[in-house]
Amino acid sequence: MKVQFRRLVFAVLALPVGLWVFAATVRSQSSDQSLPTPALANEINGRIAALDLGDARLTRHFYAFEGNPGDLLVTIESKNLNGDVDVFTAVTYRPLIKTTVYASSQSGEVTKGFYLRAHQILILRVEARTPNDEAGTYHIRFGGSFVPFSGGIPVAENTGPQDDSSRPDRSGKRLSSVGATISEPVIATPPPTVEPKPVADTAKPAEDTAAAKETPEPKPTKAKPVRPTSTARNARGRGRPARPKPTPAETKAAKTTEAKTEEAKTEQPKTEESKTTEAAKVEESKKATMEEKPAAATSEKPEAAKPSTQELPLPGAHLIIELKDGTKIDRPMSTVRRVVVEGGTIVVLLKTGKIERIGMSTVARMAIEP
Repeated sequence: MKVQFRRLVFAVLALPVGLWVFAATVRSQSSDQSLPTPALANEINGRIAALDLGDARLTRHFYAFEGNPGDLLVTIESKNLNGDVDVFTAVTYRPLIKTTVYASSQSGEVTKGFYLRAHQILILRVEARTPNDEAGTYHIRFGGSFVPFSGGIPVAENTGPQDDSSRPDRSGKRLSSVGATISEPVIATPPPTVEPKPVADTAKPAEDTAAAKETPEPKPTKAKPVRPTSTARNARGRGRPARPKPTPAETKAAKTTEAKTEEAKTEQPKTEESKTTEAAKVEESKKATMEEKPAAATSEKPEAAKPSTQELPLPGAHLIIELKDGTKIDRPMSTVRRVVVEGGTIVVLLKTGKIERIGMSTVARMAIEP
């Protein structure tokens, strides 16, 4: 009897601890790398819902925890999941371990370990998807130098577990993998009941219309024009005040300005006369130059009639080609750039760019003579 009572007391005392561990394992799973879910216990349980048919995306969950110097062990157990489980540092994102999980009939268990030289904040990432329409689960246990997360980086708030099965958008509608809205079942609603309107008395409207016709409409009243005040009259020019008399200094200034304007008027004709005389001189110089140009042109004509030195025969070797019909081609070698025999023709390329072609069958003699 005493043994059974002790077992009952131990079971009651262990119940709150088990509930606390279970509450820590069902925390919300964050899909944001910059705001991971804090791991407050050495065990993590997660669930990944199945996506739509043809959706090949992977679901990602991020958890933050800490580790002291020493060996840290990570045991991974998954069911109906294909993907990877990675552990990397929180600040520098340096990868530490990577484990691949496969969906199979039996849940596999893999244990990986790594060594830490100093206390660090770490992030665990679960990146996987289900191969069928059933949801997948994973169970991760930490051992060795594992330390629950105590702060140091921003993490997600401690909200309830998320249900990823529906995946609604902000407007409350479900979306497929390509972004199309999934139609919700239409619930038939009964037609609205129309209440009968009360029958109005037809005699009263007739009497009202007759009374409205008898009452005359009020005529619009015209606004009376407002007479202008004394200030308005002064503005129009009827009651303007007398102008003040100018002072002696003002009269002197006015006289000086009048004298300056008269001097400027007298100077303008003088400047116009000087401009006309200068224009006449320019025209005379132009006429003189025009008369000198024909004389220069006549003096240049005899020089142009002289034969140029290029037309005179140049001394030196000559290319002589005599044809069978008696014609003779004489070209100075100073004017010839190239002489080539192509096939049955003689090609003479002159320095001027001209090309002469002569058939070999018509040539009697070709030579280069002085």
